[in-house]
Amino acid sequence: MIRIMQWCQPHSRRNRPFMPQDVLERAFDAVLKEEIRKLNTHLPRNRKTLGQLLAEDEPRVEAIDGSQIPFKKKELAELARIVPEKFHKKIHLPFLILRRMDLGRSVYAVSGSKIEEFTIKKMLELTTLPFEEFEKDKEVLYLYRPYVSQLVRGFHSLVVIGFGVPEEFRSQI
Repeated sequence: MIRIMQWCQPHSRRNRPFMPQDVLERAFDAVLKEEIRKLNTHLPRNRKTLGQLLAEDEPRVEAIDGSQIPFKKKELAELARIVPEKFHKKIHLPFLILRRMDLGRSVYAVSGSKIEEFTIKKMLELTTLPFEEFEKDKEVLYLYRPYVSQLVRGFHSLVVIGFGVPEEFRSQI
C-alpha cells in the first residue's frame, strides 16, 4: 500500500505526478478505441451501391469480422421503388445507423452521405421534398428509438446498427 501511495505522490524532483495526465488520457483513448472497435466488428468492411446490389443474384457485403451481410431482394426492390434510378449509384448499403450516447438516451445518427440521410428520411416519410432537391434539405437527421424500430421492421437487411464515437473523441480515434 505504501509503495502504491508513493507511486501516486508527486515526484520529488519535479513536483508533478509520476504518471503525467496526458499519458493517462492517451491510455484511456486507446482502450476506448479498442472497445468500440470490438463492438462494431459486425459493421460492413465495404459498402456497395444500390445499383450494384440490384444487379447481383445473391446481394451481400462482407463485415469487418469476415461474416457476410446478406440483403433481401424484396427490400432492395422496395428501396429502388422509393429512390429514382438516377440516384441508385449514389446510395451505398447497408445504411449505417450509429447509437450516439453522447447525444442522449436512445439517439441515433446516420453515418453516410447527405443523400443516404435523405433516403432514410424518405423511407420514414419524414420529408416531402423530391430526391432532385435533396441538397435543399439542411436539417440534420437524428433518429430516436421508434424511428429506428420502424426502419428495421421495413428494411431489416438494409440497416446495420453500430456504436458511434462521441464528438470530443473523434479527432483522437
